Amino acid sequence: MAQRLVLHIGVQKSGTTYLQQMMQDRTRELAAINVLYPVPPRMRSEGGRLNHHETATYGLLGTEYPWVSEERAAKEKAWWASLRKQVRDWSGTAVVSAEALSVVRADAARRTVEEFGVPENTDVFITGRGLGRLLPSVWQQHVRNGHATSYDRYLRQLAQQRDRGWAELEEDPRTHLWRAFALGRLAQRWAGIVGPDRVTLITNPGSPADRLWHRFLEAVQLGDTSGLPAPDTATTVHSGVTAPEAEVLRSVNGNLVDAGMDRPSARRLRSQVIEGFAAREKRGPRLGVRSGFRDRVAGWSQEDIADLHESKVRIVGDVAELHYDPEAEPAEPTPAEIAEAAGVAVRAAADWTPSPREAAKTR
Repeated sequence: MAQRLVLHIGVQKSGTTYLQQMMQDRTRELAAINVLYPVPPRMRSEGGRLNHHETATYGLLGTEYPWVSEERAAKEKAWWASLRKQVRDWSGTAVVSAEALSVVRADAARRTVEEFGVPENTDVFITGRGLGRLLPSVWQQHVRNGHATSYDRYLRQLAQQRDRGWAELEEDPRTHLWRAFALGRLAQRWAGIVGPDRVTLITNPGSPADRLWHRFLEAVQLGDTSGLPAPDTATTVHSGVTAPEAEVLRSVNGNLVDAGMDRPSARRLRSQVIEGFAAREKRGPRLGVRSGFRDRVAGWSQEDIADLHESKVRIVGDVAELHYDPEAEPAEPTPAEIAEAAGVAVRAAADWTPSPREAAKTR
């Protein structure tokens, strides 16, 4: 039985994938100091790149996640059983990292802790960013994944959800983003399960990425980590798109759906467009909060930080890094910047070559 469980629950878009990659790349060095970062059996045998434990929790919690079907949950039961066994068989500290756990309701969170078998020795860690960075980042990720919902509609939907009040937000499966992004409420939910003294909020200090890794190690306290290889300060896991590029990509997604392109083909074409964006020297402003929503986001941010202080959980980093400052927002993209990004998308699409199977479908 593990002596201690370190449960890293996200939130998404707060550097979680970077931290997971750092831990996976150091599994041997971590094991040398009696720290387990579990990997799935298929990865050990096939050298795969799965570097987080979210999908394993699908096998436990299933449709608690709104995006997980019963069929998908059934497929992940073996991975969940393996993860649980690895943790229970370990003699030292086990680290489990699954950012989707930040969205689950209290009963599912409690069940997760109990299933690992060491509820009295479970420490919960949250990595957090301010709403001014989280909200644009999630919409951008939706667009990168193929969705065509406009940014304004996305923000309006979140505002409508938040206006419903916390009693509903805590219980409605569809309001999962607020269960994660309202960091104070998230901290309080998990503190109600393991106690406030066993919950830590780690603020993301921003670039370079290795600052977050060192802050994470400081917070988690795994022992003598001096033997762990230092990360490359230039390492990044996700590359973003800028505000004008996101608008163009959203329009591309909608047009691909209207044209009836199948998902694999659309994904390949979208990836080529994104690669074209990344090669540009002048890419336009980053994606910020729309001007019409900035006062709302500022108010939400103040409420969430007040709730975080009220939670009495441990904070590593600077709470000021979570504050939202409307004055620091970038300029919104100009028509000329959007047109330039559209030109790059057209060129990338013109260079795209469908696979033989994809070409056959169009004949």
